[in-house]
Amino acid sequence: MAGHGFFGRGAAAMLLACCACSPGGSSGTASRGSLTTDTDSQSLPDRQQRLAFLERYLRLKSPIADTEFIIRYQDNSGGGIPGPSDWDIRAVLQVESQTSPWHDGWVPCAAEGATGDRAKVDAAWARPLLGRRAHWQTLRSSPRCYRNPGSSASFVLVYEEDKLVLYRSTTTPAAP
Repeated sequence: MAGHGFFGRGAAAMLLACCACSPGGSSGTASRGSLTTDTDSQSLPDRQQRLAFLERYLRLKSPIADTEFIIRYQDNSGGGIPGPSDWDIRAVLQVESQTSPWHDGWVPCAAEGATGDRAKVDAAWARPLLGRRAHWQTLRSSPRCYRNPGSSASFVLVYEEDKLVLYRSTTTPAAP
């Protein structure tokens, strides 16, 4: 009979563990809310709200004077079986001082014509965002490209003299 009592306690513990993980149970993701969004910065009324929203999805590596962005983020962390999230973050960042914090530790993109994963970076995705500010349409410097060594689909185009950073990170490399 002693074995029966042990089995009863083990089954009860397993039942409690299953209930704690179910959608009705408490979890860390439920308390912070979903990050799922499809947001264009034009929907936010001012600079302060644009920056506050952007900080939910992107660690700001230096003070930002202004920004325009489109963020599509599917938060897959909730539910019965959480999975990796999907995102496409496109941002133009007017930095207040140096651009170097945005590419420190990142590697220069491969030269055009080089072999390898996405050797040439297409910046067509940034044109609609750049068009939102008159001073972003006449850039003085040439861009330098850097890739995140931990994610080939994350890169920045840096216009040093203009203090402008074009940031792109996506889990869907085929996204236009």
